[in-house]
Amino acid sequence: MKRIDTCTKTDLLVGLLLAGIVAVLAAYRIFAYLCEVTAFQWWMVLLGALCAVLAIGGFLVARRAWKRLQYLRDNPDE
Repeated sequence: MKRIDTCTKTDLLVGLLLAGIVAVLAAYRIFAYLCEVTAFQWWMVLLGALCAVLAIGGFLVARRAWKRLQYLRDNPDE
């Protein structure tokens, strides 16, 4: 797959933006579930780590896709 910096397909970038947003929402839902459970389980630590990775990764993907879309909007000849 092409690096996002060289990608000029806006459909792919919008898809990446939406995937990033969904990843952040999924991480939030996992975190909310962990807060609702009263008994501490060992797998909660793993889910918490997954939640953090998912949120950070989703944010970075969405941010990078958004910046590239803005660049392509301002430079249509690229």
